[in-house]
Amino acid sequence: MFLLYFVNAFQSSMTANLSPYVTSGFDSHSLIPVIYVVSSVMAAATYMPVAKILNLFDRSVGFLIMAAFATIGLALSAGCHNIATYCASQVGSTSVVL
Repeated sequence: MFLLYFVNAFQSSMTANLSPYVTSGFDSHSLIPVIYVVSSVMAAATYMPVAKILNLFDRSVGFLIMAAFATIGLALSAGCHNIATYCASQVGSTSVVL
């Protein structure tokens, strides 16, 4: 459990520190706060559906699926070249409930 907290804190810290570098090449800097608001709303909206889905399946399966979504979101964020890909990566990696 402590390993999960450590990995989550490390990922959050690295994402917060490297986001300005990732988004520095985009022309639409004014859209970045909107992306953070939308990803936060999506994260809040996914708690209950994910909980209901995990009642049907095993928690380990749900954890693996959420870990896969988080990995895909971070990979999209690392390789994005435009604001749309960055938006998809933020919504994908932030709305994951670990």
